[in-house]
Amino acid sequence: MEELTAPPLHIIRHGKLVYDNLMQLGKSEPWVREMLSQLQIYDIRDVRYALLDQFGSVHVLYA
Repeated sequence: MEELTAPPLHIIRHGKLVYDNLMQLGKSEPWVREMLSQLQIYDIRDVRYALLDQFGSVHVLYA
């Protein structure tokens, strides 16, 4: 039996929050800021892309 997995969703794209995806995930801007601060990233505009995977892990590419 094949396991179904959801693709990762962008939560930040080109330094801007993707609000539609945040709503779909049940997450908020303060949650994103908290996740980034744990990575010592304090400005969303510095993030090129941030993804949330099906396991709840955040993956960030920043400048």
